[in-house]
Amino acid sequence: MKKILNVVLLFALTACSVEDPNETGPSQIDKDEDKSQQDRDSETPNLSIRLHDANATPIANASLTINDQLFTSNNNGIFDLSALAYGAYVAEISHPDYLPLVFTLANQNNNEQQLTLELKAKSSTLKTLLFAGDTMFGRRYFNPALITMGNSLPSTPDGLIQPQSAGPDAQALVQFMHPLFKHVDFASVNLESPILKNPTTVHPSKEFAFFSLPESLIALNDLGIDYVALGNNHVYDYRAPGLNDTLKYVEQAGFKYSGAGTSAAEAFKPYSLSLGETPIDFVSATSITGDQHTVTYVASDAKGGAADLTDTNGMKETVMQASNNGHFVVAQLHGGDEYSYAPTAYISNRFDLLSKNGANLMIAHHPHVAQGFGLYNGVPSILGLGNFVFEQNRLETFLGLIAVVELETAGSPKISALKAYPVYLEDYVPKFVSGDLANALLKRIAEFSSPEVGISLRPGFAEVTFDKPVQAKATEQQVITLEAGEHIVDLRQYSSSAEFLSKLTASDAQAEIVLGRDLLFFGDFEDWDSDNEKGEVSRWLIEADDIAPCLVGKYRGVQGLCLQRTQFNETPTRVPFKHTIRTMPITPAPSTAQAYHELSLFGYAKGENAGEFKADIRILTSEDSLIFSESTPQLKPAGSYEWQTFRQDITLPDDSVVLGDEGLPARGVQFGLSMSPPSSGESALFLDDIAMISWQRPVQLQSGQWQSEQIHGLEFIKVKATKTTELTLTFSQQ
Repeated sequence: MKKILNVVLLFALTACSVEDPNETGPSQIDKDEDKSQQDRDSETPNLSIRLHDANATPIANASLTINDQLFTSNNNGIFDLSALAYGAYVAEISHPDYLPLVFTLANQNNNEQQLTLELKAKSSTLKTLLFAGDTMFGRRYFNPALITMGNSLPSTPDGLIQPQSAGPDAQALVQFMHPLFKHVDFASVNLESPILKNPTTVHPSKEFAFFSLPESLIALNDLGIDYVALGNNHVYDYRAPGLNDTLKYVEQAGFKYSGAGTSAAEAFKPYSLSLGETPIDFVSATSITGDQHTVTYVASDAKGGAADLTDTNGMKETVMQASNNGHFVVAQLHGGDEYSYAPTAYISNRFDLLSKNGANLMIAHHPHVAQGFGLYNGVPSILGLGNFVFEQNRLETFLGLIAVVELETAGSPKISALKAYPVYLEDYVPKFVSGDLANALLKRIAEFSSPEVGISLRPGFAEVTFDKPVQAKATEQQVITLEAGEHIVDLRQYSSSAEFLSKLTASDAQAEIVLGRDLLFFGDFEDWDSDNEKGEVSRWLIEADDIAPCLVGKYRGVQGLCLQRTQFNETPTRVPFKHTIRTMPITPAPSTAQAYHELSLFGYAKGENAGEFKADIRILTSEDSLIFSESTPQLKPAGSYEWQTFRQDITLPDDSVVLGDEGLPARGVQFGLSMSPPSSGESALFLDDIAMISWQRPVQLQSGQWQSEQIHGLEFIKVKATKTTELTLTFSQQ
C-alpha cells in the first residue's frame, strides 16, 4: 500500500508542477534575434571615403589604417571599405605630401554611405600642438568606492590600477588614444594630481585630495606627452613634501612643466621651447586658491604651490614679459565653476586680462565639463576641455575634448585652424567616439562658443577656425501637422545628428513653443565608442539575462533594448539608468546658481504581449542624494502595440524647497524602467531612443517664424496649440 501511495503522490506533484522558465528553451524573440544577427553578419557594407585636397583634386595612393587593416585610395581618391566589418573605428590617413588626418567612423549598415574628407598639404613651418584635459591616475582608479584619499595607498581587486602594476595598468587606460597623439609635434595635459610614493602629508582640511604613483607616468610617456600644466588646485594636496615629490618625479619622467614651484617666482616661470621658427612660452595658473583654509593651494614668497591666477600683477608681468621677448604665449587657466557649461564671469575676466597683455592662445581647465571656443580681444581661446584621464562618476563629466592646434610658425606665428576630438570616458577609460554621440557633444560645444568662431562638424571631430564664422547651409526641410493640444516633436526623426534646426515656421503664430535638450546622451543603445567590444550598451545597469541589447528591438539605428518575461516569473524585469541626471544650469548666465526645472522622460516602446510598462523616478539633490519625491508612473498598459512614444513630465521643486543642513535644492533625477510579467505566455518590451529632455529655450515667433544662425544641440520641440498647426522645419549643417 505504501508503494501505491508514493506513486500517486509523485503523479500529483508532477501534474501540479510549475514550468521552470530556465527549461523552456529559447523564446521566439531569441530566435528572431539570432536570425537577425546571422543576416547582419552576411551583409556586405556599402561604405567608401572620397579624399581630396584644398582644390577638390582627388588624392590617389593615400593610406588608410583602421585597426590592422590597410586601404589605399584609387585614382579617383576613393577608399573602398566594403571589406570593413560593422563597428565604430578610429581611422588614420597618411600620404607623403599631406598632413596626416585622424577621424572616426561608424560602419553600421549596408546602406550606401560615402564620407568626404580633405587633406592639407604638408609644410615644414606648420606645427601641431595637442592639448588634453584633466589627467590623474589615483583615487577611484585604485578603489572605485573612494571619494577622497588620505595617508595610505589603497588597493582593491576591482581597481583599474593595482599598486604593484601601476605602470602597465596606467598604460592600459590610454591604449585607445595613440592614433591621435602619435601624429602631433607637441602634446600637453593638465596633470591634476600630485605624484608620490608614500602619502603621509595629506592636506588637513581639503575635502577632496588624491595622488598618483610615479610608475603611472609611463602612460603619458607612451602617448608622447612633452609638457604638463601644474597650475591647478590639486598639485598641493600633499603640501610641500607632496609638491617636492611631484616636481621630482615629473622631471625624472622627462616632462617639462610650469604652473607650480617652491615659490611664487618658480610657479609663475614659463616653460619655453621652439617649434619651427617660433619660440613658445607656456604659462599655467589656478584661480582656486584655497584661501578658505589655513594651508592654501597657491605659491607665495614663503611657500610653494600653484601659480596664483588671481594675482593680477603677477599674471600680467609673466605674460607681458614673455610677449615682449617675442615669444608666442600659451596660457592655461584653471578655474570656473565645476560642472558648468560656459566660463564664469571671473574666468572670462582672466581671459580678458591675459588677452590684453600678450597671450596668443588660452586654454581653460577645472569644470570637468567640455565647454566651447571663444575669442577674447582677437585671441583664440579653448574655454574648457573637460576630462581626459579622470575617474569621476558624474554623467556630465564623461565626454571631454582633445584639441589639436595648427600653428603656422613662419613669420608672425598664427593659429590657422584647430581640430576638436570628442573623448568618452567609458568606466574611466578614454575612448574616441563617432556618429550621434560625437555630434551631440560637438553641437553643444558649438552652441556655447563665440559666434565669431567658425565650427564645422566632420566625422568624429570638429574643425574650428578663429578668423571667420562658418555659414550654415540648409540641407533639408520637413513639414508636419499637429492636432490641437500639446506635443513633443523629436527632431532626431527628421534629420541627421550632424544637422541642426535652423528655422521653424508655425501656421499658428500663437502656438507656445519651447526647445529642449537631451541630458541622457546614452538612450539610443548604440555602440559609438572605438574599442574592441561591439554592440555594447553604456550607462545602463543590465544584470539579468532577460534584458539585452538587440537588433530586433530597434526603432532607429542598429539596436534597441529588449526586456523579456514569462508568466512563470512573478517579479518585474527592471533596467535602471546608472547615474543621476543633474539638471543643467541656466547657460549662459552670470553664475551656475539657477537651473532649468522642467524635464520630460521620453522615448519609444513596442510591446508583444508586454506586461505593464512603468518608470520609477526619484527627484533628489545634486550632492548627498537627498530625496524630495519618489513615483512609479505607468508609461504603457499591458498589451501588444507597435512602436509608440511614451512621455512622463517631471518638474523639480522650486528652489525655496531645500533639504539637508546645507539647504540643497532639487537638482537631480534618477530613474529606472520596468515591465511586469504577463498574465500568460511570453512577453517582450522593446525600447529605443530614450531621452531626458530639459526644456530650456522658449521660442519667440516673429510673424510665425523663428530661426537660428548658430549651430546648437536642441533636438526636441514642445508645442502647445489651440488648433491644428502646421510646422515647417528647416535643418542646416556647417
